[in-house]
Amino acid sequence: MIRFGLPSKGRLKKQVENFFSERGLELVNAGMIREYLAEFKGEKKVQIILLAASDIPLEIKKGNLDIGITGRDLIFEKILDWRKCILELKQLDFGEADLVIGVPQFWIDVNHLDDLDEVAFFFRKKYSRCLRIATKYQNITREFLIDNQVTNFEIIESQGATEGAIVNGIADVIVDISSTGETLKQNKLKTIEDGTLLKSFASIFVSKNYYKKNKGDVELKRLLDQLVLDI
Repeated sequence: MIRFGLPSKGRLKKQVENFFSERGLELVNAGMIREYLAEFKGEKKVQIILLAASDIPLEIKKGNLDIGITGRDLIFEKILDWRKCILELKQLDFGEADLVIGVPQFWIDVNHLDDLDEVAFFFRKKYSRCLRIATKYQNITREFLIDNQVTNFEIIESQGATEGAIVNGIADVIVDISSTGETLKQNKLKTIEDGTLLKSFASIFVSKNYYKKNKGDVELKRLLDQLVLDI
């Protein structure tokens, strides 16, 4: 049985369903709806497990899933050195979004990372505190800022409505996923020119251990051939 993890809700779930439909694979419920199990109609060798997209990376790493579809941003954030244990089989043409730094629009002189570093230094000198950055992408953000020599910052964990963290006084800056930039504008935020941390999209990921042991399996090969088929 091939254990295949898919997003259980949201826009990504709909996009995944359309992706399968284009390849002649129809998802149907298996058991009670609350069990979050599904299957491909007429396909008994694949067990579909519906999870939050953010849980899929760790479940692949732990060996509870063999294959999964989720965003690259979540793989990068949830698993350090993910390429050691996970293979990115195919990049898909949906789920596109950028992970960006958002700063208040009235910071008219802050347009680059160097400017942000200067603001952080100013906060440290004048207010005796670090620049507060709200994000749910703590690992990616910390690594990106350190690599770009931005200092004097503090990461504030945010699990929802990150774009409102500044107006609510929780943070000074945010790092969040943005598809069109409209949500940032609505919250009077702007991006900076060199402030894109990651360009993300949905991908098919496979456990390296599982793939190494089963790459000769006829059923797995048939499924993977069908999934990577270009329409």
